[in-house]
Amino acid sequence: MNRTKNVLLTLALFIGTLPFLGKMINATEMKYYEVIFPAPAAPEAGELVMAAEWRIAIPKGVQTLRGVLIHQHGCGEGSGNSGRTGAIDLHWQALAAKYDCALLAVSYRQENHPCENWCDPRNGSAQSLFKALDHFAQTSGHPELSVIPWTLWGHSGGAHWSGSMVQLYPQRVVAAWLRSGHPDCVGLTFDSLPMNEDVLTVPIMLNLGAKETDISFVWDTAWVYFQKIRAQGAKIGVMIDPETHHETGNSRYPAIRFLDICMEQRLPVVPGSSELRPMQTEVLLPANELEDESHRAFVQNGIWLPCEEFVDVWKKYSADNTFEDETPPPAPTDVSIDSVGLMTWKCDADLESGLETFAIYCNGEEIAKLPTAPTVNGRPLFQGMSYSDTPDASLPIMAFKIDPYRAEEEKVYSVAAINTAGLVSSQTEAQKR
Repeated sequence: MNRTKNVLLTLALFIGTLPFLGKMINATEMKYYEVIFPAPAAPEAGELVMAAEWRIAIPKGVQTLRGVLIHQHGCGEGSGNSGRTGAIDLHWQALAAKYDCALLAVSYRQENHPCENWCDPRNGSAQSLFKALDHFAQTSGHPELSVIPWTLWGHSGGAHWSGSMVQLYPQRVVAAWLRSGHPDCVGLTFDSLPMNEDVLTVPIMLNLGAKETDISFVWDTAWVYFQKIRAQGAKIGVMIDPETHHETGNSRYPAIRFLDICMEQRLPVVPGSSELRPMQTEVLLPANELEDESHRAFVQNGIWLPCEEFVDVWKKYSADNTFEDETPPPAPTDVSIDSVGLMTWKCDADLESGLETFAIYCNGEEIAKLPTAPTVNGRPLFQGMSYSDTPDASLPIMAFKIDPYRAEEEKVYSVAAINTAGLVSSQTEAQKR
């Protein structure tokens, strides 16, 4: 039997049934749905052998969705646990909401099952996805979820899954970011998957950590995968993260920029349609742009990038794991303060650099900064960061208690957002309530 939850996050709602959601507020209000498919007692051929927990965030007020942004965790029980918070990530929500898309994440309850039991989509995980989308199409009032295209992000085994989905269902995929994995690295080879002209139209970015060279089944086979698929004309690039091993690090920042460009060009113009558009721009970087000479032989057909603007992102990130951002984040909205000094607000994440923290001001002078949540790797974030690019389970609320506070005093309190590039938004004054 399926267990379903439908949750609309508001300040007044205390969420006890879904503790992983916490009490978070954001300006782009989302409706959350959950469905859990238990492990079958006697799996049939091609059926997923493990339980799968699917969660989706849908921007409130969107009448018809244009696509689904899927965030796919990697192999192992820890990565599976991290998938439980994928749909509540403010940064990824900002990308989804920009294009009237839903944000979908899954947590496979892997336990003692081999990773290929799910990361090969043919072993039932693709059918689990279809089943979940059909379920959400009915429960959310968005029937288009069954047909609209997907934008894929995957880490490790999740990258294996995402790359495989490109080859199995290319007409459904807008673009794919493959972090530390690809369809050659776990339990099968991409040569056993379909390869046709539709596959060659899907933008793909292969993202490897320079320090994970000791994981030969990821690193060594990645270059062969890239060479073979690129030689056939695939729109595939490769970015080396100079600072990381197998962890995701700061890869979400170039990933979101890459997927943003691809979604803008390829998502259907008509909401609810399944008709993808071709890329209108592209750039081919020559092999000599790669610093390591041993890898240049694998990129003789050039490194595919989506546009000239992304060339600068590629070069900066490849050189020192950084990127440029000159624009401040969105300012907080709906800022209010009650009679005992509790100030609350809403805020979207900055699409380029995410959301690190908030600064609190009294009469224009900073009096406090909210702490960031635990971050395993990468830049500090307001929601924290796991090994697998998902928020920390203990999510903070956008609130600050002013102590001491006297309602009769003529003081002006305000709040500003700070992104991970250190840029500060304009201050939004709190209204008394």
